[in-house]
Amino acid sequence: MSEDVYHGDILSKEQGEDEVTLVISIPENLYYFKGHFPSSPVLPGVALTHWVMEYLAEYFEVDPNQFVGLSALKFQIIICPNYEISLHLKKLNSSKYSFSYSSIHGQHASGKVLFK
Repeated sequence: MSEDVYHGDILSKEQGEDEVTLVISIPENLYYFKGHFPSSPVLPGVALTHWVMEYLAEYFEVDPNQFVGLSALKFQIIICPNYEISLHLKKLNSSKYSFSYSSIHGQHASGKVLFK
């Protein structure tokens, strides 16, 4: 039995003062594909937003406990196993960050994260 995998593999990282871009490979055995949907797995939006929060904490040292909400949240194109996606995070000000997921398939998701 294989171990559950909760993150894609980070293939590359470009980091500037107020932004970071991660290229992430999405494995077939990603935990979030289980039951969503068995015959045609799709990465749920809640997993994408969870990753955003984790990477904001890691690269911008934001405190997830200060989370207020999401705005302008859009899910445009589904993400399937074996996709290679790019996550771009940008600090807009001390309490607002933007994110976008994209790949050769197009824009997958985007939004803004607000903190206290």
